[in-house]
Amino acid sequence: MTTTVDGPITDSPTSDAVTVAFEPEPVAVAHPTRDVPGVTAHQSEVTGRHWNAVESVYYDCHIVSLTQLLPPRLLAAFLLVAGAPTVRAEWGGLSCRNLLDGEEARDALLLGEWGVEKHHLPVDGDIEATLRAAVRDHGHCVARVDSYYHEHFDEYYLREHRTNGHKVTVVDFDENSYLGIDNVGVRTLVLRFDRALFVEAIRSNLFHVYDKHDSLYRLHLGERTQTALTDGTVHRRERAAVDALLADRRTLPQQLSRYRDAFVPALTAPGQRRHAQLTNTYHSALMIERAYLAVAEAYRRTGEPWTGLAGDGEPFIEGLAVATKSWRALKMLCRTALSGGTVADRTLVTAFDRMYAAELAVPATATR
Repeated sequence: MTTTVDGPITDSPTSDAVTVAFEPEPVAVAHPTRDVPGVTAHQSEVTGRHWNAVESVYYDCHIVSLTQLLPPRLLAAFLLVAGAPTVRAEWGGLSCRNLLDGEEARDALLLGEWGVEKHHLPVDGDIEATLRAAVRDHGHCVARVDSYYHEHFDEYYLREHRTNGHKVTVVDFDENSYLGIDNVGVRTLVLRFDRALFVEAIRSNLFHVYDKHDSLYRLHLGERTQTALTDGTVHRRERAAVDALLADRRTLPQQLSRYRDAFVPALTAPGQRRHAQLTNTYHSALMIERAYLAVAEAYRRTGEPWTGLAGDGEPFIEGLAVATKSWRALKMLCRTALSGGTVADRTLVTAFDRMYAAELAVPATATR
């Protein structure tokens, strides 16, 4: 694993200065806005590089930053290997586990196995100088920001603020603002942020997080990564992920049957059991939907890891798309019920059974 710290960065003469006034005047700060409504592309004025915001539906901000910075072939491999799920019925629910869940597991894959270099940038001294130097010299900087800056996006965020530690891929700046790629709901857009507010969001977030060194960093794909792409290392990992996914799905009918045995009686159970089951089912459905979308997106980018299987994997992916829709329907019904809407138990059971049937209908492709 390659992790380095860039530096040193010269401290600003005034970076540590603090002025306290008894009755400070209110500071007028322009609200951050989308640069253009719905904009998904931007050419950096600083570097001249053209950026296209890669859609990252349901992925967290860490994944969104990776999808912007990995080259297409490596991104496809990452989505497949990290997204392929392991599904188990346990503790009265259904768990879905994959490498999309944790940053440490993702780093072990990208940095450890595939040689992507992550260069941490110093957070002491002049943060803004460090941020701008990274964009100017390397084309981007991933910045971890405090959640309060989202208060300025009423239309998209509906005043539901994220936890601290949200990441933005900064790709450009000017005298008054920063431009960064960020996920907004289920969309990924290029957004413009007020300069003072954005820098303060970085500084403020340092108060909250434990891994302060991870607040500013950049990625670099060097010789190790290029070698992994060309010598078969990445390809072998992809094929192993496909084989493991298909092998895991052989037990899926039994897992779903056990899950149904717990799901149905929980709907009429006393106390908090119904609420707990609906909450857990919502999150399980969301995780499975996200995992299936990642596998499908990887296949859309390259079907190479699926060669040699029935239809080169296409029938399986088509079946998985139908199953994804059924999981989404179950997820939304659970969400409606949890939000106080009226959803009959029989409607929930019917949605569950449709999901069950859709999963069973996914072609069982033998491993190689």
